[in-house]
Amino acid sequence: MWAFGLAVLLLATGHAQADDRDQPLARAAYDACVPADAASIAVEKSEEDGVFVAPSGQRYLASELHVPAPRPKGALSAAGLVVGAAPGLEAVATGPENRWGLTPAWIVLKDGETRELLQAVRLMSGAAVFAPDREDSVCAGLLRLAETAARREQRGLWGDKMAAPVYSAARPGLLEEKTGDYVIVKGRVVSLGKTESTRYLNFGKYWKTDFTVTLKASDEAIFDAALGRSGWQVEELAGKFVELRGFVQVRDGPHMALHHPEQLVVLEHPAFD
Repeated sequence: MWAFGLAVLLLATGHAQADDRDQPLARAAYDACVPADAASIAVEKSEEDGVFVAPSGQRYLASELHVPAPRPKGALSAAGLVVGAAPGLEAVATGPENRWGLTPAWIVLKDGETRELLQAVRLMSGAAVFAPDREDSVCAGLLRLAETAARREQRGLWGDKMAAPVYSAARPGLLEEKTGDYVIVKGRVVSLGKTESTRYLNFGKYWKTDFTVTLKASDEAIFDAALGRSGWQVEELAGKFVELRGFVQVRDGPHMALHHPEQLVVLEHPAFD
């Protein structure tokens, strides 16, 4: 937990310069996210954004990130400068190769004995959005913190209102226009519903047109465990203001399916409920 505490302290220090906070947070993210005994392999940046190639030809994708398109001016160049300045790059696989021949991985910036996590660097520069897929707990908290720093200081895509993928759950028509996009949605849960296989978070009274979020009933315990760290459970979310992230689909109105507990965050504190 020391890494998360250090990063929170650095982010909260208002008089510190942004660049002064970047390296400690990126190092803390490396310590929290990359297993100490994990095997790594040297890679080089490819022409595909977020893809890195090993000498064998194996391609690695920087996991836990989503880059909105079109990208804002400055976001890509900022990330490129960081990578270009690093003496070495390593990939640590986080899962099996996907259907496109890409292996999700942590990408490590290596400089002598120093190790920094590229994912944290890109999030702090505003070059990407945190897209939780595998990691949770301290690691996910640090990556979310890195994104929060960029959002607060309006770096990269967060400095361009047209590029920042943040929308209100109260505007289902606009959300429906974003079908197929990875977005962040904020809104108040109007009601909850459930069937034997599915849990529903309803953000309006009319399910055929309003925004709806679902998660599998079999995943509810996992979501409860994650929400429990801040004092909540899924069954208590009616009336709560939340933030969600994921791909928008259309299913009798805009819809988002949650597969990972870090896709859902309550923006209220139970002590003030």
